[in-house]
Amino acid sequence: MKKKKKEKFKFPKFPKFKKIFDEESRKLGKIDWIIIGFLVLVYGIISFTNLGTFTNPQTFYKFENVGDDVSVELKDENKDISILRVYSGPEVGAYDVYVSSDGSNYEHLMNFEQGMVFSWNDFNLDKNLRYVRIVSTREGGFIGEIQLYDKYGSKVEMVAVDEKSEVIVDEKDTVPATISHMNSAYFDEIYFARSAYEYIHGIPTVEWVHPPLGKLIMTLPIMLFGMCTFAYRLMGNIAGILMIPAMYSLGKTIFKNRKWGLLAGLLMMFDCFHFAQTRMATVDSFLVLFMILSALFMYKYILLKKDDELKDKLKYLFLSGLFMGCAITTKWTGFYVALGLAIMFFVDLIYKNFGKKKEKDKDLVKIILYCVIFFVLIPALIYMLSYFFFPNVYNYHTNTISGFIQQIKDMYGYHSTLEATHPFTSEWYTWPIMEMPVWYYAQDFGGGMRATITGIGNPAIWWFGILASIFTFVMAVLKKKKEYWVILLFILCTWLPYAFIGRIMFMYHYFPTLPFVMLAIVAFIKFITEKIRNNSIYVFYVAVVILFFTYFYPAISGMVASSEYLDTLLWLPHWYF
Repeated sequence: MKKKKKEKFKFPKFPKFKKIFDEESRKLGKIDWIIIGFLVLVYGIISFTNLGTFTNPQTFYKFENVGDDVSVELKDENKDISILRVYSGPEVGAYDVYVSSDGSNYEHLMNFEQGMVFSWNDFNLDKNLRYVRIVSTREGGFIGEIQLYDKYGSKVEMVAVDEKSEVIVDEKDTVPATISHMNSAYFDEIYFARSAYEYIHGIPTVEWVHPPLGKLIMTLPIMLFGMCTFAYRLMGNIAGILMIPAMYSLGKTIFKNRKWGLLAGLLMMFDCFHFAQTRMATVDSFLVLFMILSALFMYKYILLKKDDELKDKLKYLFLSGLFMGCAITTKWTGFYVALGLAIMFFVDLIYKNFGKKKEKDKDLVKIILYCVIFFVLIPALIYMLSYFFFPNVYNYHTNTISGFIQQIKDMYGYHSTLEATHPFTSEWYTWPIMEMPVWYYAQDFGGGMRATITGIGNPAIWWFGILASIFTFVMAVLKKKKEYWVILLFILCTWLPYAFIGRIMFMYHYFPTLPFVMLAIVAFIKFITEKIRNNSIYVFYVAVVILFFTYFYPAISGMVASSEYLDTLLWLPHWYF
């Protein structure tokens, strides 16, 4: 009997790389979801690294009146104390510090003011003592926890002198070894994260000049994990992660190829500004995500033909209107994307239904009526209902119709008459070149080491995006292709309105325009790639984008780095790290 030849092991065959990325389809298939899953996993690991802590103080002593006090005693004997570390609550206060050696005779040592809500601050004492009394000189302040340090920088054990003072020494495990963005609020977190806390606890809200939805979304993890930096940054970071598959889907829908969907996702994934902004507890993350989704579903709608099923048309219109409503209920700048959607819808409607020898869509009347519901009534309902989730704002209640209307009037009055100055304000036309990024956070650790977080974009995206936007404009005029006009439309609708606004503005107002600038880059790279008939420019450009993201990472993440390194990133005169 002949022996059978042993068969050699063969690796399973996978689709060729070229075939995978040359597939012509607007739909997301299995391979697309695998790619999206990989992008989300990688970016999720990067974005969740050092996002925040779970261990911030949760209990507070509120100084209701001037003269209210709390006191602590060292556990052993008198010691030379160098530092008093204090954690603030939802309202900052001003205090006098008295010290004593015997608990009877106190002397005034110093006074201090808390800097920011939900933040740790150090104050120098440099005194031999056993007792410390903190007396409020302004009503309404909160202290969550205190910690004393000896002259060697070591923690000193303390106990409360009386029952009311126990709340400021009951969470010793929350005291950080080092004060940083990991354990303290920074920049506009002192407004948005604070308001989320106030919604939960029924406290009159300090931040009322933007609609509530973004802050309400932030309350969910705070109710689960408590008021800690990780919790109030979590939902914004998740929104930042979700922007990647949203951009992938939008890119593939517009350019009908997963290669271009991938490029759109990678640009969002490795943009420095997107990274810095979405890891901070402000509402811009939700605003931009909702705007991308509303544009995505409107584009899916205009791709449909007149004889397609009505239910498919209504599905995309409903989703577009829903996310538009959510964007407006997050920030009024959501109206800019609403303008783009309206222009896009009506141009498509006129093009498809009116003109020589064109038959009207049999569902035209129904579509228009449903659009009134989807783009007017539902957004208005979302906006109104968001205010009835909480009743308390300064001066009046919004759980009445009159209060709701008054709230809108006051918001408009605030934004239209705001007169203020800020060191990082900038003009709208300077945003694409990043002339004045906003410096969000800085901490000096000594020895030439410091940490910083700056709202700056990836130069390979922002600066190249200027050229790509010009290219898109030229191609829209010359080629008259739908994709160029749509991208250009949203760039103009989300950016040019700022030319007519007189109040101070910041570079982060350009964030809603950024996704559409990225799509202009995709269009430009696609044009070049098809002209040279190979992917070398595509691969080279992605490599440069990732390289710049890595290079600027210390300046956008709060990572402790040498001042010497951070100074190498100061390319323009107004850049500060």
